[in-house]
Amino acid sequence: MKYIFLILLLTAFAACEDETKTCDQTLIASLGINFKKDTLQGFHVIDTAWPKVTLMALGKDSIVKQEKRSSVFMSLSPLADSSRFYLKLDSTKTPDTLTFRYTRKPNFVSAGCGFATYFTLDTVITTYHTIDSIHINNKEVNSTNDTHVSLYFIY
Repeated sequence: MKYIFLILLLTAFAACEDETKTCDQTLIASLGINFKKDTLQGFHVIDTAWPKVTLMALGKDSIVKQEKRSSVFMSLSPLADSSRFYLKLDSTKTPDTLTFRYTRKPNFVSAGCGFATYFTLDTVITTYHTIDSIHINNKEVNSTNDTHVSLYFIY
């Protein structure tokens, strides 16, 4: 009898651990941004990697600190209708501030996981110190692997 109880207990624990991994993956929706250079004013746009990207949520810790990147992923606030970020692409460049305005939608995942917050981008507001223009590629932020916004730079 002891062994049957032990086997049932271990099976239940393994099932809970598996659902926790599934919940962690399904509950996260990250905004993806990629960087593009316009080398010939609209005639030749290429993906680019910046040598020293620093990204942080304003008033919070760094998300990326002086790393070579061609894209970044960040979490939007599930408690507010906007999130602000500081983006610096090189140590000599003037930083830009990005403000994302969006609507939040709760999405039921499962009884064990609960709800995930999905977002619909409405507007992106930025300073234009290093950024030339912005394009919203996908307004629906409901996964972690999508590129939602492209930032363009002329150099």
